[in-house]
Amino acid sequence: MSSLPSGSAQNDTKGFIESYMAYTSGQESPSDFHYWTAVSTLSAAVGRNIWLNRGYYKIYPNHYIILVAGSALARKSSAINIGIRILRKALERLKESGIDAGALSVLSAKMTPEALCRAMSTKGIKSMYANEDETEDSGENKISRPLMLYSSELGVFLSRTAQMNGLVDLLIDFYDCPDDWEYLTKTQGADFVHNVYTAMLSATTPDWISANITGSVFNQGLVGRTIFVHSDKAQSRVAHPQFNEYERFLENRLLELIESKLLLQGEVQLNPEAYEYYEQWYNLRPDPGDNQSMQSGFFGREHDHVLKLAITISLSRSNDLVVTAEDIQEAIEKITHIRAGLGRVFREVKQQNEIFEVQYVESIIKDKGKISHSDLLRLVRRKMNSGQLKEAINVLTQSEIITTIAEKPKRGPAKKLYTFMNPTR
Repeated sequence: MSSLPSGSAQNDTKGFIESYMAYTSGQESPSDFHYWTAVSTLSAAVGRNIWLNRGYYKIYPNHYIILVAGSALARKSSAINIGIRILRKALERLKESGIDAGALSVLSAKMTPEALCRAMSTKGIKSMYANEDETEDSGENKISRPLMLYSSELGVFLSRTAQMNGLVDLLIDFYDCPDDWEYLTKTQGADFVHNVYTAMLSATTPDWISANITGSVFNQGLVGRTIFVHSDKAQSRVAHPQFNEYERFLENRLLELIESKLLLQGEVQLNPEAYEYYEQWYNLRPDPGDNQSMQSGFFGREHDHVLKLAITISLSRSNDLVVTAEDIQEAIEKITHIRAGLGRVFREVKQQNEIFEVQYVESIIKDKGKISHSDLLRLVRRKMNSGQLKEAINVLTQSEIITTIAEKPKRGPAKKLYTFMNPTR
């Protein structure tokens, strides 16, 4: 077995994220995927034990992160699995040492809203993942079972069925980590969840987003709460990945760091320089405009993303629970990069949706032979709004596929109807 390289890891791996990036530097997955997996892993570990007081509400370091790549060469699953393995191994090591690491659950499963609530609400469990002033209510322990949801396939969580049965709504509500949540089930009454903390790490392709995520999901605010990390290129080609003494050293370091974060508790503070830096950025950041709806949804939550990430970066750097100006600066740079990349993530979605809308309207007109605008709008309203219908009609008209005719009924004014220019089409 070879000795550690000269210069050694003690000097070039100061915090968790830095250590993690060194640990994964020999992997094929893009470095951005590893960075955000490290962020997700660390934020899951600290749970509700760490928070930033914003007066009327608290910010917790949970993140919803989705790795997006069209190519299998990007190794999305590999990036996720490394982080999950580190987290699970740290939890197991603490358990073997007789240390209660709380009730953090790391789950990868297709879930209904009821199952998700049940996974978070187990009566009689006293968890460390709760603020000290929130652990008791009328003599009963409040329940806290933080969840780390992960999957190499986004469809596990956000299928069309999940969208219809309310799971998406639940994830949106859980993002802000409410102190108390009541969920009414169809058969078993109310489920109560206290001190909610949910993080999510998943992966998908632009094609899957186009085929499975409807516009209603965007409107409900999922985009604004999600970090979409886009990349199509592998970090490098590695024919024979190796796990040598250096990687072993780094893994042990990561496990030690995660274990220390699992046991960390307290309120995070912004130092004066960080406070001022964030304020200046907040007041000067540019408005994305009205024509970028998806980016606009993210823009509305961008400031919270920056603070969540800055907390995570601070925790990676030390256990002093102080966010520095440097932490804020790195968080701003990373989140700005994510917002800029949303255009790439959803460009294909928009194109695919527009193609679907045109084809859908065309098929209805073809089936009906001729149809009024009001009747057409009534038929498509579950899939399209009036603006989308108008755009589809314009495309079909300009392409000389359909035309507008006037039909005089027996009574009343003439009606405008859509019909095919070529009935045999």
